Amino acid sequence: MPQPPPVPKSTRKPRTTGLLGPIEKVDGRQFRAVKRQGRWPVGNVYVGVVEPEGDACTIVFPDLVGGEVEAWLADMQVEMKQSRLLVGLPVLSYVYAGQTVDHRAFGVLPVISGRTLVDKIATDGPLGPVAGLQVAVVLADALARLHSRGRLVGEIRPSSILLPGDRSESLRVVDLGIPRGLFKRTITPPSVDPIYTSPAVRDGRLPRIADDLYALGAILFYVLTGQDPPTPTAAAPHVLPSRVVRLGPFGAFIDGLVSAAMAPPGAHGLNDRLPDMGKFARALRGLRDLHRLSPSAQQTILALRPEGRGKRPPPAPGVEPAAVSLGFVETGNTRDDLPVLLSEEALESIEALSSGAEGGNSGRGTADASVPSLEDPMGDLGQD
Repeated sequence: MPQPPPVPKSTRKPRTTGLLGPIEKVDGRQFRAVKRQGRWPVGNVYVGVVEPEGDACTIVFPDLVGGEVEAWLADMQVEMKQSRLLVGLPVLSYVYAGQTVDHRAFGVLPVISGRTLVDKIATDGPLGPVAGLQVAVVLADALARLHSRGRLVGEIRPSSILLPGDRSESLRVVDLGIPRGLFKRTITPPSVDPIYTSPAVRDGRLPRIADDLYALGAILFYVLTGQDPPTPTAAAPHVLPSRVVRLGPFGAFIDGLVSAAMAPPGAHGLNDRLPDMGKFARALRGLRDLHRLSPSAQQTILALRPEGRGKRPPPAPGVEPAAVSLGFVETGNTRDDLPVLLSEEALESIEALSSGAEGGNSGRGTADASVPSLEDPMGDLGQD
């Protein structure tokens, strides 16, 4: 009996991912999962490779309900168009999506690696005021630029913040899109963080500017205290980190930033004290730089008390000014002694002195050699 002709062998090398099967090309690229990295709320995560370039990436295989792959990919197309707004920002999100030959959906992100904020604080304890404010400054600047491009985040978990490994890297934050409902088609849709997201987002509302302000205020509380922030209630409307740890002579200003950011939004969904992320970033930067100025510069600035509090009287001749003369110290008083924000006048003075210190002109004389320099804002934050 004649035998059938032999089947010609394929010359194409198979691209495999262990037990997962080959991954198809997306936009001319092919992705290969190399090693399982762990599990996220949305599914298993792998260290991946982009071919033919050979660049590293992160690949997520979401646990989708059967038959929902095409619908999820359609959701991802919308998300990836929005991800183009992230160019130039330290926000990591999805850059590609597709499915394997055995119809498993996957999403691709930039490399997600490094020491997280949780790792840092668990090992070394909470950050000092300058380092903690600098983390918030970097995040606020990024979110302010992101808001100007029309995108919101909705949640920032401490475990999603990656610290720089050395001075050549920058702080980054991972955005998985959970508050935007990106994984509503998974078998067990992940919920937003119950502590670091606003009550409105927890209730299922799409993120607003006030919700990103809330999330960043909660992160600031965490980096300064090493504890999760308590949820504000009618009986305790203000979250005051200086009641947990000592934050130096400007603790009440830090309290003001955190309580203002986490305050419930007003009638139009806006934060009355911090209407946008740009104002929050400016307030954070001003308070960070105030810590770095010399005591004499601090006294000069804080003599400009906010409206309604009056100017502080000058010290008596021959009397060394005490620390309390710097104004808003942490006193442990009742909640009637409400925390405040730096005034516009004080912020302008700090900006003028800080820019002078950075520029190397006569303003440099105002910098205190005992505090971190303005030229190295991240300091040793990323070092082990």
